[in-house]
Amino acid sequence: MSSEKRTRGPNKQTPWARQPEAGLSVLRLPLDTSDPVQRARLASMFGGAYQVRRGLQRDAQDRSRAYWAAHHERERNPIVVRDRLGLSRAGFEHAAYEHLDAAPHLRRFVTKALAMHLADSVWNATERHLFRDAAGRRQGALHIGRWYDFTRLPGRARSHTTQRKWETFRLHGTLAGHRAAYTRNGDFMQPHRMRAVENTSWWSYDGPLALVFSGLTDGTLVLPVRLPTAPSNQPILDHHLGDPSRWHKIDLVRRRDPNAAGGWRYEAHLMVLTTPYVSPTAAARRATVAIETIDRVAGIDVNVSNITVASHEHGRGTQVTRVERDETQKQRDRSRARRERRRQRDLDRSRRATNRGQYRLSKRQEKRARRRAEAGLSPVDVIPSGPRIARADGVPLQGYRRDRLSARYHRQRAAQVAEAASATRVRQDRARQIAAEIVGTHGYQLLVEDCSVAAWSRSWGRAVAAFSPGTLIAALDREAQAVAALAGASGGVRRIATQTTALSQHCPCGARVAKRLADRVHRCPSCGLCGDRDAVSAVLASFVVLADHGDPSSARVDYAATTNALPDIRRALHPSSSGWQDTLSESTDLSARDGSFITWSTSTPDSGLVARRIVGTVACPILNETGFHQTTSERARWRTNLFRRTSLDAAICGTALSCSP
Repeated sequence: MSSEKRTRGPNKQTPWARQPEAGLSVLRLPLDTSDPVQRARLASMFGGAYQVRRGLQRDAQDRSRAYWAAHHERERNPIVVRDRLGLSRAGFEHAAYEHLDAAPHLRRFVTKALAMHLADSVWNATERHLFRDAAGRRQGALHIGRWYDFTRLPGRARSHTTQRKWETFRLHGTLAGHRAAYTRNGDFMQPHRMRAVENTSWWSYDGPLALVFSGLTDGTLVLPVRLPTAPSNQPILDHHLGDPSRWHKIDLVRRRDPNAAGGWRYEAHLMVLTTPYVSPTAAARRATVAIETIDRVAGIDVNVSNITVASHEHGRGTQVTRVERDETQKQRDRSRARRERRRQRDLDRSRRATNRGQYRLSKRQEKRARRRAEAGLSPVDVIPSGPRIARADGVPLQGYRRDRLSARYHRQRAAQVAEAASATRVRQDRARQIAAEIVGTHGYQLLVEDCSVAAWSRSWGRAVAAFSPGTLIAALDREAQAVAALAGASGGVRRIATQTTALSQHCPCGARVAKRLADRVHRCPSCGLCGDRDAVSAVLASFVVLADHGDPSSARVDYAATTNALPDIRRALHPSSSGWQDTLSESTDLSARDGSFITWSTSTPDSGLVARRIVGTVACPILNETGFHQTTSERARWRTNLFRRTSLDAAICGTALSCSP
């Protein structure tokens, strides 16, 4: 009889695999932590998991250093070295079990399954450090994460072949049961403090939704789920929560909130095997765009503070649109910048007050201290305003992460993080709206120069952060790909090389027109074309042909097509007014004192009364009126019936410039 250990052997069934065409989306479910007992247990779970993760990160640091130090052994056989040091997924999982066994008090809040998932997350970072990626790059040295950066407890995906098998976080209940429990008189409402959920048989439970985590020594952790009650959110809930068999995985996430009890808000991120929700209105709009713009090709010229989009259909019907921040957005950004500067000064003062030994006195404070010492007065305890005490090479003697920080500092820092996250969500929502309008006008086949927005940030960081062109291009790519999928064609934003095209240095006629970065007007001596530099570059981008769609360096401009379309390009760059405005007035005669970035080919009247004539319409918004008082851009938009379009950000129909030979 064999004494060898018996094992199950290989799986004889077909392993389950996720179907990519089924889609994948994540739904954030806020958790109700108004119960102080459950909230304390949740905070202790994050604290215990952080200790396990920190121990694993230290192990990863030590093992990685030992691996890189074994030069000769690694040259002979690196696999043997990694096995000896335990640099593998299984090695880190066993290390996590050893940490739990060495600290039995952590078993109250952390299970072995959760420790295994933490080990997997640490191994993923270690793997990126040890091995090169497809581009031949490795990540840098491993670091131990800070407590305030530890915001996610990873869960394990449920089994789709075995019923009732969830190893970590589970979601029990049904959407219908949740609505039935919190609906009164036909209104779906949830109280500030939701009722506790208790049950002994969770697999047959069909009441309100609740997050369940079992296996703890103190009993099962049950947290009620709070669903959004707005009518506009109900179709989204039906799409993600209607079929429990598509629920795949749950991660427990926390985010800092100074207004929440305990300073943290907790969420369950539910991964669902379905496509992201698309409203019927958006689906109908995309279907219409897929049909109407099937032959339209667009080019995008990206700048630090604006982008210009130009498109055409086989060289005809050229349209040009510019997107930039309007005055309302600029004023909002200036107000936010002022608040940020005030908060940053408060944070710096708080850090200096609690770590006075790490800062020098300013010159004024030192001078005052000397005067008091000469006069025989006692020194005054002040907050030092000078530089931080550092070595000769400028490195601080004590790292910033070792500073003592007050509770007020943490609250202000949490408020700063929350406001920054809110501003990011606003920019992303605005980018989605602009992307939908641009794709609806210019189609889903977009071409853009292959340039690095990150490189621009080193020179124009504040302007790039305010306009966020990278966010807008990413939103355009997602919207264009969604429309192209409905059309059954290839679409999205394709990159073209700048070396082979040089869009800003050429004219649609094919002549090379050299321009500096400060030259914002294109003037061609060959064909006489004059227009905005960005608009001309966007037009040329729309005529770029890619020999290999995956290789930006294969891009070439079809100058034969641009030469044939030159009359239509002239009309797009210089739109003519339409209507009954036959004479110059305050509404038609524009001034160079308007504060605009465009200089129009009209006179500059003296400061005086100007007759008002508000008649007819124009093809695109006119600039502000002149006279003693200038009106706002919003008034100009209202008068041309284009406020809705330009409110997303100044989307200009075309560019009219004063060009002199």
